[in-house]
Amino acid sequence: MDYAKRLTGGVGAWLNFEAACDRTALFSEKYLAHPIGQILNAASGGRTLAEYQHPVLGPLKTSAGRRPEVDFVVINEKREVVVAVESKWIGATTPPVDKIFWDLIRLEMLASQGIRAIFVLGGKRRKLETFFAHPAFAATDNRGVKSPLLRHDNNALHQTTLGPTVEARRAMLRNLFAGYQDFEFPNALQSRRTAPFPSDPKSSIFQVYAWEITSLPKRGSFRPKNSAQYRQFSSTTDPRAVSA
Repeated sequence: MDYAKRLTGGVGAWLNFEAACDRTALFSEKYLAHPIGQILNAASGGRTLAEYQHPVLGPLKTSAGRRPEVDFVVINEKREVVVAVESKWIGATTPPVDKIFWDLIRLEMLASQGIRAIFVLGGKRRKLETFFAHPAFAATDNRGVKSPLLRHDNNALHQTTLGPTVEARRAMLRNLFAGYQDFEFPNALQSRRTAPFPSDPKSSIFQVYAWEITSLPKRGSFRPKNSAQYRQFSSTTDPRAVSA
């Protein structure tokens, strides 16, 4: 089952249907959850769950407060998670790049356990293109080599480092790792775009992208406390004390 393709086509068509019905004022990340949930539920034969506890980060949190969750998961007959989906919406407000990067990292944690992990992004084409041009998204590494967070221009397999070699994302990663100093993070993650839908719309048309997030074949890892750039000393360095 090509969940990413079904989501881009289905959610993209649904958004433009809703726009034709003059319901764009309702568009938001929460509104986007409606078609995503319906498409996943139909494709999985009713085995889709929303706001599911993150299988890796959830059990680590022992303090008060809500445990880290995944927007949607698909489970099999044994109630094992086999697909995980996170989504973001670019509308009147734009989610910070670090929030999207954190979604990708959280998805990679699941991909490393054999779970298919998909990130969905929707919005008007012109707003998506503006976001893709954000300095922290369309970054270069310390050698001057292009190092975008995700490839939005083609379906080639892409690798995104979690190392400190991309200056435009170094500070955000340091902040993300602040409460996870002893947690093992991957050195990098992989992504592959599914063709967006619609494929080449006018700038005012709504468009949906999806990427499948995977682990590197040889998955190296590191602990932030062992990195000169990410090491921080505080009373909250235990990942079990912090939410996602």
